[in-house]
Amino acid sequence: MELLPNSMSFRVIATIDVDDESQIPADFTGRVRRTFPSLQRYVAWYSGGHLDDPTKGYPAYRVHRADGQVKYEMHYHGGVLQDPDASTPAVRGYFASGAIHYEERYREGRRHDGPRGEAAVRKWRANGTVRHELHYLDGVRTG
Repeated sequence: MELLPNSMSFRVIATIDVDDESQIPADFTGRVRRTFPSLQRYVAWYSGGHLDDPTKGYPAYRVHRADGQVKYEMHYHGGVLQDPDASTPAVRGYFASGAIHYEERYREGRRHDGPRGEAAVRKWRANGTVRHELHYLDGVRTG
């Protein structure tokens, strides 16, 4: 159990460190941490046994490189990939430099173009230029 700051108060959360996902209780609510031999690690937030963003703007699943930088992050709502808001994709990956490598947009667990027509899948080169974009509608590729 830990105390985490929550706005103007504190919130008590359960945290477990695991070596394997099978160690996560079926109905677990709280934070799960796992470190791999490569020193990569992840932090996942669960609610009732499902991945779920713990607060607005904070992803349910985040993988860190050995140096602590974020490698990729994923937003979930009730165990389903979901864009948390119109400007934030459900999945975002980063180059080691911290620049965005790729983004994927989801609606109710299916790839779906963003609300302003952004491609559901966008990838960039390390120099910041767009590598490619793929469009989806309710999980079906359209372009």
